[in-house]
Amino acid sequence: MKTLFIIAMVFAVLLSSNLYAEPLKILYLTKSSGFEHSVVKRENNQLSYSEKILVELGNKNGWQVECTKDASKINAENLKNYNVVIFYTSGDLRQAGTDGQPPMKPEGEQELIQWIQNGGGFVGIHPANDSFHSEGDKISDYVKMLGGEFETHGKQFKGKLEVVSKGHPALGSFPDGWETEEEWYVMKNLNKETMHVLVLLNPGAERQKQKMYNIPSYPIVWCSANGKGRVVYNGLGHREDVWDSKEFQELLKANILWASGQGETQAEPNYNSVVK
Repeated sequence: MKTLFIIAMVFAVLLSSNLYAEPLKILYLTKSSGFEHSVVKRENNQLSYSEKILVELGNKNGWQVECTKDASKINAENLKNYNVVIFYTSGDLRQAGTDGQPPMKPEGEQELIQWIQNGGGFVGIHPANDSFHSEGDKISDYVKMLGGEFETHGKQFKGKLEVVSKGHPALGSFPDGWETEEEWYVMKNLNKETMHVLVLLNPGAERQKQKMYNIPSYPIVWCSANGKGRVVYNGLGHREDVWDSKEFQELLKANILWASGQGETQAEPNYNSVVK
């Protein structure tokens, strides 16, 4: 009996340490119905630059990462297979568009949103807010879910990233004040009612060089709760050297873990208190 008790206690400890926990299952969609970024472009049927890095990040952390350009995989039945879905997408994903890869079914947008509300985790990277654009004054449900919509961008420049939600689990050890060359999106239709801003972009001296950036520091990374699920938007990731950086990889890792349900939610809206 004593031996059985010891075995049971050891098994309980192993379970509590997550050694027997299922690995995170991640779907990385890089469908480009609009502009196809270089970091998601495949050559000779090989994985793209960002796909290779994400797979490597998954291997390091014990995740199962599936990379696809097939947007038809975003459907209610298939989404049951994943904990986190990551979009690096552009254009109306219901159209074959630029890359000619299979489009999403007409109901895919709503099935994705429902999956999130039921507890799924979603991470949108860089051009993910250039998908499912709003029409006129009607903001698309996808944009409402994600929290903002691509409007334009200027010439690339080195911007400063200011952490405004220090210690948030979706940031990990991402450093406050990190500067990097990047293609910085200017956005519209920000969902200020749901957005918890994590990082602001400070354009700095670029305000005097490019009129579109002559604005106060603005959200570039944020999160929100959506029903039982979690959503992160990360505006970085245009350039290969950004993907290479340990800072971006640390940020992306933390985004994914938080979206999967790990760590406190801490998604109370804070736009009006951090954007001046």
